[in-house]
Amino acid sequence: MVNAAIAPEALVAALLKPEAYPWQPAAVELIETHVSWVFLAGDRVVKIKRPVVYPFVDFRDLASRHLSCQDEVRLNRRLSDGVYLDAVPVVQTTEGLRVGGAGAPVEWATLMRRLPAPGMLDVMLRSGAVPSDLGGQLAARLVPFHRDLCASCGNAPEVAEAAAQVVTDNLEELAPFAATFRGAGQFDLIAAAMRRFVAEQGALLQRRAADGWIREGHGDLRCEHVCLEPGGSVQVFDCVEFNRDLRCADVASDLAFLLMDLTRFGAEDAAADLLAAYREADMDLPDELLRLYWAHRALVRAKVACLKLKTVDTEATTLAAKAADYLDLATAAALTVRPVLIVMTGLSGTGKSTVARRVARALGAPIFASDIVRKQLAGVGGAAPAAWREGIYGPQWTQATYDQLFALAEAQLARGTPVVLDAAFLAAEQRTGAAEVAAQSAVPLVMVETVCDEATVAARLAIRAKEGTSPSDATLATYQRQRAALVAAPPLVPDKALAILVDTAGDLPNSLDAVFAALQAAEIVHPVISNASVCPVQTRLSLER
Repeated sequence: MVNAAIAPEALVAALLKPEAYPWQPAAVELIETHVSWVFLAGDRVVKIKRPVVYPFVDFRDLASRHLSCQDEVRLNRRLSDGVYLDAVPVVQTTEGLRVGGAGAPVEWATLMRRLPAPGMLDVMLRSGAVPSDLGGQLAARLVPFHRDLCASCGNAPEVAEAAAQVVTDNLEELAPFAATFRGAGQFDLIAAAMRRFVAEQGALLQRRAADGWIREGHGDLRCEHVCLEPGGSVQVFDCVEFNRDLRCADVASDLAFLLMDLTRFGAEDAAADLLAAYREADMDLPDELLRLYWAHRALVRAKVACLKLKTVDTEATTLAAKAADYLDLATAAALTVRPVLIVMTGLSGTGKSTVARRVARALGAPIFASDIVRKQLAGVGGAAPAAWREGIYGPQWTQATYDQLFALAEAQLARGTPVVLDAAFLAAEQRTGAAEVAAQSAVPLVMVETVCDEATVAARLAIRAKEGTSPSDATLATYQRQRAALVAAPPLVPDKALAILVDTAGDLPNSLDAVFAALQAAEIVHPVISNASVCPVQTRLSLER
């Protein structure tokens, strides 16, 4: 552990002081992860391993942390230039703790050049500032690494078994957290698909090892660990240095992590371009393996979010939502989904759009929202409040909106994919229209209804109005008028439609277990990993956004 005289709290407090650094930064910022303290000190970064123990790492003694710092420098230099400077001691002096210098180390640190924050890929993706050739830039750095620079982990059967064990171990480690992200049933479906794949595809996994595709890669290849510097350099950093078993993985696993993360940020085109570049370089990447490892990597990130919950007192809702987000990404990769028309229904403010987005992401389906379609048809760019059933919310505009939703759904179903329509569907003729689209497309119709109490609705609508970021103009009065109309003339569920109720009251994230239980029972989803492309070329419609 940390020197008995230097408790972790004291170590962190000391390294938050600029005088602890020879280069005297003006200020020091701290970033905490589940395994590290990262100090941003001027133009440099100092990274300390926390004295933690998890199933995948044991940092309780100083020697293990020192070795990890040395490995971090050595391994990360494979994918970066001039970023990892050295492993340096933290020493006790008469003036206090200092980074570097003479004396007996009380701790060890990795010293890095600080990369420009605006160039971090996750930051760029959030701001929409990525270059159009992002996939190509990433490929230029990563393809030579995976093809030529990664050391082989061996070709013995034990190597394949170890790679498969990492996948099943992660399922075991994540299972106790299912209540945290409120998705026990959804997780069980994913886990069943992944375990089935590992059990049935042993020959494929053995062949991957025999052919040399299990290599000592990055291990944590996601957008947060990529920086595009102003001069055009692509720096990839922060690999898994502390556990060779996690680093020794199929090249498909390393790549699937970044493909999944790019998709999470909405950069599907960049993900498709990156995958195409790998295949043009004759990298053997079976689609079903990419799907397995896409799901695995998403669940790894879900686990990390849950582990962080153990170390922080705040951010509980945010971390649980993040875990659920990754769960949905894993679901899209792990399950085989029949073409299906899913329509949302429910009163304004009951969480239809939130549930719709999650269902669409978990099914790998495009989503078309009435709030967006309506305003695009009307040529309205911002808020357009109007009295009940007046303005762009009058009968003619509403009919035009649903007609367009149905046309978009028909086009997507003709491509053989599921589709989600996010609208109220409170009128009988709207539900009949959806049933006709499903019948003509020869697919099941599923109606997902969201419900919650009025107090929750009022609170949500107040927050939505304050933030001003929702395309919806609905108010509490809208909700009350809808409810009264529904009580007066409740629309029926169309014949043969599958109706699912989701109670959205309570803390987020809402559970989708009822949705997936019903979809599985109707044989719309199957816990089987298919060989369909994990990065399909999608029709880019502004209406999807």
